[in-house]
Amino acid sequence: MKKEISKIFQFLLFISLIESFVLIKSSIAFFPRINEPNQHELESTSIQIGKTAIQLIQFGQNNEAIKLLKLAVKLNPTEKDLWTSLSEAQFRANRKYEALSSLNKAIKLKPKEQSIYFRKASIYMDLNKPQKAKFFIEEGLSINKNNERGYFQLGNAEIMLNNYQSALIAFKISSRINSNFWQSINNEGLVLYELNNSKEAILKFKSALKISNNAEPMLALAIALFSSDNNSLESLNLAKKALESNPKYVSKEYQAEQLWGKKLQKSAQLLFKTQEMKKAVNKAKEKS
Repeated sequence: MKKEISKIFQFLLFISLIESFVLIKSSIAFFPRINEPNQHELESTSIQIGKTAIQLIQFGQNNEAIKLLKLAVKLNPTEKDLWTSLSEAQFRANRKYEALSSLNKAIKLKPKEQSIYFRKASIYMDLNKPQKAKFFIEEGLSINKNNERGYFQLGNAEIMLNNYQSALIAFKISSRINSNFWQSINNEGLVLYELNNSKEAILKFKSALKISNNAEPMLALAIALFSSDNNSLESLNLAKKALESNPKYVSKEYQAEQLWGKKLQKSAQLLFKTQEMKKAVNKAKEKS
């Protein structure tokens, strides 16, 4: 990793020279033009800058990545990927409205690229604006309806809007498009549990768990089983295993982030307060 960081910062020295050229070119009027890079060279350099910025994002150096990407889009303003990379860096730096603005530039360049609309929707959901998110998800789905992740995202927006029946329909469409997309199957279970259909919810959690041994369907299944049969050995073992896999699920805040409904969260607290679960819960709290 040290070698990678060293290479990046060596490249930054080169970038500073390019940046100086951009500033000079925009302001100078009295000096002769000597060996100015042509447009192809500028575009090639912008792509290299973009690649370096992506590495900086991976290292968590988001503000540094933003500086580089702003230079890159000056050099090559018609490259959509540079704008989406800039948006990602801005989002990670908690500059969410700037990230949305960058995505608007990307949409102007590629108005039929579905993923940009879904990305905008994700940011609006993070800003707790599900109605705005829903609008952009539907815009994206109007380009191509055969997208399981789009319907999954739509279902999540409907949950945030408390439209449980609409959420259920969206998740069903998603899992119909891709029968192995466990996230939608699991979220069908989350919605069914809130609609007091714990029997069907259990079947969905089991189906999701067969596809992915993820902590979420594992713990959701444990909670639903416990609610239907207190002190079930299966539910206790599943819950302990889930918390070992992802201790964050002990937190109500984290459960809410994962769009768990109030009924499932309440059932979770009842399970966590049992004598059999106390040790596992305390251990999870220490880790989370």
